[in-house]
This record gives sequence, C-alpha cells and structure tokens, in this order.
Amino acid sequence: MPIYDFDDKQQFISIDKVPDFRSDEEKVNSPLSVYNHNNPDIAYAERLAEEAINIAGAWVTIFKRAINSGNKDDTWNEDADPKYERGKRLKGYFAPKPVETQLTKFGVDAENKTTIWFSRANVFKEFGAKMISEGDVIIVPHNTMAVIQNDAREGIGTKMDRYRVLNSSDDGNFKFRWLYWTCVLENLTGDVDIDVSFFRGTS
Repeated sequence: MPIYDFDDKQQFISIDKVPDFRSDEEKVNSPLSVYNHNNPDIAYAERLAEEAINIAGAWVTIFKRAINSGNKDDTWNEDADPKYERGKRLKGYFAPKPVETQLTKFGVDAENKTTIWFSRANVFKEFGAKMISEGDVIIVPHNTMAVIQNDAREGIGTKMDRYRVLNSSDDGNFKFRWLYWTCVLENLTGDVDIDVSFFRGTS
C-alpha cells in the first residue's frame, strides 16, 4: 500500500475507518466527568492503602491547631500564642532523617524535616474536611540512640519527636480518588510557645 495516494476519489474524512468501542457517554465526556465514586475498585484501593500504612507505619499523635482569629497579629497574620485541640492517635508512615545541628545567629539549632504519609480515608474519617493542615503539631516516636543522645544535651536537639506541619497535600491517585495524605514536617526545637507536652492526653 502506498504511503501517499493522490487519486481523484480521495475522501475528506477517515474517522469511521477506526472504530470506537467506548460508550456514548465516554465519547463526549472526559474521564473525570464519568468518575464513579461508588466503584468497588476505589474502595478496595483505599483498603489496600490503609493496610500498607497500618503494616509499615507507626502510631503518631496529632494535635490540631485551634482556630483563634481574635489572637492573630494584624501585620503578619500570625498567632503568637497558638492553642491546640486534644491529641488524636493515627497510624502514619515516615522515614526519620539524620539529625543535623547548625549554628545560627540565634544559637545552635537542630533542623530536621521529614515527610509522613497517612491513609487519606482514615484522616478524613477522623478529622472530617479539616484534615491535617499547616500549623498542626505531630508527635512521632523516635527510639534511636542518636535522638536520645541529642535530647540529653541541653539546648541541642531537644524534643526531636515534635514536628509542625509545613504543608499537606493529596498523594497516590487511583481512578481520580486520592489514597494518601502527605504532610511535610519541620522539627520544633526551642519554641516554648508550641509545646504540647503539657496536654492532658489523647482521645
């Protein structure tokens, strides 16, 4: 068959030569428009995501930052004395980063950022639409000797198990449903205004 055929009987359209086996709805709408949240495959994928977090993750305690609009600074839109709700325990997966200390103009500081993954379905069931967002505090278990050693040294690497959420987002898409909730955390060192150690416990 020749690549080019310039005969006098050429056709103006050739679309019908390739059959389309999709339904009429799929032909005229994008896949997102025909998204079916009742698809049992989505429920099964959410259950697998929960199972992966339960097996590979650890129990963490989440303290939601309470809304206190009356105490915000007008210039920086910050709350100098934040309040937190009672902590709730949830399974999350994270890989602890090496502890690093550096000398800043404010003194010795231990910078340590980490990422933690949750089952999005479980986070939604526990917190509703509020989810886990910026400013919340998460206590993660650290039983490594490096952390214990740094915690024992006054002023350096104290409270390496307390983290503040920098940002959070959806992760792991399956058929237009997100399966995981990802939080990027920063370590809280020397910040006396954000200390959840005096809380009465978890619910």
